[in-house]
Amino acid sequence: MRRNLFSFAALLLLAAVPAAAGFRYEAVTKTDGQAGGNTKVEGWVSGEKAKILFRDSDQPLTETGTYLLTRDGGKTIYLVDPEEKTYAEWDLQAMLGMAGALTGGAMGSLLKMDFSEPLVQQLADEDGGTVAGHPTRHTKFRTTYTVTVKVMGMGNTSDVVTEQDLWTTDQLQDVGLGVWLRASPRSGNEQLDKLISTEMKKVQGFPLKSVTVSTTKGKKGKETVTRTTMEVTALERADVADASFVLPAGYEETQLLPAGLAGPRQ
Repeated sequence: MRRNLFSFAALLLLAAVPAAAGFRYEAVTKTDGQAGGNTKVEGWVSGEKAKILFRDSDQPLTETGTYLLTRDGGKTIYLVDPEEKTYAEWDLQAMLGMAGALTGGAMGSLLKMDFSEPLVQQLADEDGGTVAGHPTRHTKFRTTYTVTVKVMGMGNTSDVVTEQDLWTTDQLQDVGLGVWLRASPRSGNEQLDKLISTEMKKVQGFPLKSVTVSTTKGKKGKETVTRTTMEVTALERADVADASFVLPAGYEETQLLPAGLAGPRQ
């Protein structure tokens, strides 16, 4: 009798926990080249809310066990570290724009970066088959531009060609998926990224797979190639508790990029 009462009380407690229909997914990102590395994440999404747990990561900022959290579709994102019991605002544009920040202020006279207007070409638009159980559309873009970096007046100019294959689905509507599943590549230069994203707004839906190959060639012929592959390996509907998207009580707020430049533990 006592056991039955306990089981009934447990069911009532579970029923009292707010939960909403959403998705759980797993994704793997692999990068080959000078900035190589692998990242495996598990994500939970419900509407504009999202949590992305780094299951396996060799990146300095997103160590294994940390996770990203948002309740507004990515407008505000926090990086949470359960081991240190801390959280910090995750400003992706600020991190990508660190080099841009150096070109202003006191460093402006030492380091300058100039980008040419990019040429964005769409090379493919066709049926992409099924990825993670969802039908996709395969599109391919080629982006070409020139970047000139000047350090203390001495410059180096390189031609950059980025080819990106995308397998996107328009069957998913939860905005929180876009926190991790992004279509547009980022360079860190605000003007350049704006021009590229304008062209790629033609892509509808969320990418379940992407392959990005970026080739940088200097005027002296030196060539650097970086290949990044992201693929969603599992995607399923799930009821996600609202508590999953709440910052843990008692955690201390820190700054991810003190003075806009440095990251944690670096």
